[in-house]
Amino acid sequence: MSELKKDARIYLAFKNSKDSSQIEDTLVLDGFDVSTFQSAGALWDAFRQRPARIVITERRFGSDLSGLDLARNIRKHFVLPYCFIVILSTMNRIKEIEEGLAAGVDDYLIRPHNPFQLRSRILVGLRWLDYIDRQNPNNQGVSGETAAAL
Repeated sequence: MSELKKDARIYLAFKNSKDSSQIEDTLVLDGFDVSTFQSAGALWDAFRQRPARIVITERRFGSDLSGLDLARNIRKHFVLPYCFIVILSTMNRIKEIEEGLAAGVDDYLIRPHNPFQLRSRILVGLRWLDYIDRQNPNNQGVSGETAAAL
């Protein structure tokens, strides 16, 4: 697991830099490579240049891409290597959670969140990524368009 952790780049997108800093500090202390962005659009721009293995974002960003739009973009354009996507949101109705999962989100945590719970979910994500990588050792970097043609 620790070998995967070294390679597990994590991108965070939150409007409030305090939210982002608290999560970033926890993850950096755990040994992760973390980059933060103040919008889903900025994260998406960075992701297209250098994909992350885990994305943690909030659901709403005002006029920018939403967290759900970001998840849809990642799922459409980057099939492999797989990216584990977590949404943190105060929107906690079943319908809103279902919309998140339908958009391609792997986990949906209700805010305020417990840092231990987020860390646990990331560890689950790492196990999932490790499993997917072992199943697809020669398919690193396959885009959505390429996978559709396979």
